[in-house]
Amino acid sequence: MMAFVRRTTSPAVYVSGARAALAALVLGFGAIAHPAAAAPPAKAPPKPAASEPQQKPVTTIAVVDVQFLLEKCSAMQSMKRQDSEQTQKFQAEQSQQEQLLRQAEKELANQRTVLGQEAFDAKRKDFEQQVAEVQRRLQERKRQLDNAFSAASAQLRDSMVHVVGEVARENGATLVIPRSSIIYMADDAQDITNTVLLRLNATLPQITVNIPN
Repeated sequence: MMAFVRRTTSPAVYVSGARAALAALVLGFGAIAHPAAAAPPAKAPPKPAASEPQQKPVTTIAVVDVQFLLEKCSAMQSMKRQDSEQTQKFQAEQSQQEQLLRQAEKELANQRTVLGQEAFDAKRKDFEQQVAEVQRRLQERKRQLDNAFSAASAQLRDSMVHVVGEVARENGATLVIPRSSIIYMADDAQDITNTVLLRLNATLPQITVNIPN
């Protein structure tokens, strides 16, 4: 057999759709900036009188467990469910196309002894074009899926940044850092993870991944 048919896109490549989005989000939160980034710019404080000593601004730090938020928030759970559904559909489509190509390849091989060389070469060329077209369609579908999940993960990240900023301001924090970047944290350190999770779930209970038909 000529073995033209080969798996063009490993299912494992797409299975990581939501997990890749989660990983990208975690990396994107390597440093959650000042919560004021999610709020209107504050007015400049009045200049102190010349005789008054200037006080240095105090930085109040809050901590958030980004990995925990992304694993537990309902929006990411909804993305994972959609990822699983799309993975199954993609794998089924891929298996169906591969089966059709194998059948066509088998039929072509059976005609080798009954066709002239010129006729056989023409049929083989048609088959190769068919294989290339299947590969193109599968790769285009994978690209659409990747783009859809990337857009959904960006929506989740924006919502999380906004909620972190809100909770931080309410707790008087001027800087929020991810728990993964901490070497030492005292027992009384301000961890706002649970509050952020509850509000994020209320604000964005799910995300619809917009996948083209």
